[in-house]
Parts: sequence; C-alpha cells; structure tokens
Amino acid sequence: MASDDAIDELAESIGFEPERTVYGGSSIGEDMAAALGTGNGFRFPSVEDANKIINSFKDRRDSIQNRQERISNALETLSTPFAQDDTSIGYIKRAIDSLNKLNELNDSALRYVESYIEKIEKAKQLKQSDEEGMREGFEKSGEAISK
Repeated sequence: MASDDAIDELAESIGFEPERTVYGGSSIGEDMAAALGTGNGFRFPSVEDANKIINSFKDRRDSIQNRQERISNALETLSTPFAQDDTSIGYIKRAIDSLNKLNELNDSALRYVESYIEKIEKAKQLKQSDEEGMREGFEKSGEAISK
C-alpha cells in the first residue's frame, strides 16, 4: 500500500526502523493505528519509537512557531509605509496580502502538527497501557505457576 511506503520512509527519515512485529496474525499496536485513524498501515514497534516521532513533530512545531513570529514581525514592519506614492502603497498591500496568506497556511500547519502530536501521544499511552497489562498478566501467570 502506498501509504505504508510513505510512513516507512517517514519512519526511516527520523531514525527508527519501520519493522512490524506480528503475533497471532495481527500486528501489535493495531489499536494505536485505529486511534490515529491511519488504518492498518501504521504501528509503533515501541513506545520509544513513538517518542521519536513525537519529538520530531515537536521540532516541526517549534519551527512553525518561529516562522509565525517572523511573519508577524514582517507584517508589523510593513504596517508603516516607507513611501506614500501609489506604487509603493500597492507593493506594500500585495506584500501584506501575501504574508497574511502565508500566515493562514502556517496556522493551518501548526494546528495539524499539534493535532498529530496529540494523536501520537494518545496512541503511545494506549501502547503503554497494553504493555503494562501484558506485564501484569505475565506476572500473575508466573505467580500461579510458582504456587
């Protein structure tokens, strides 16, 4: 599936192997994939890998926020015309319009990244809960065997 390939490329680009462990015919983390809304193609092999993805998206968020600050500074600078002739005012208006469109795009990207971070955090929590549940189950079964 093409989306699987794209996700694998993303995974490799941020430094972890996109290996998928399969037990009993289904992949570990399928509930996380459902939580992410990405179908069966995306599974976290571990909580550590989820943290790598989260950190990568946090870096992107920081970059977007920095860009947002630069756009705001540029808009503030252009709020005072450097000349009063029609041509200069026209250039400034076009620059302001372009920066406002860029700001809209930047805001949209920021909302997307923040939403994705939240989804991955939730999926990571599910993964941690599942791992803790399995650990507790193994511990209980070990206690039963030793009795």
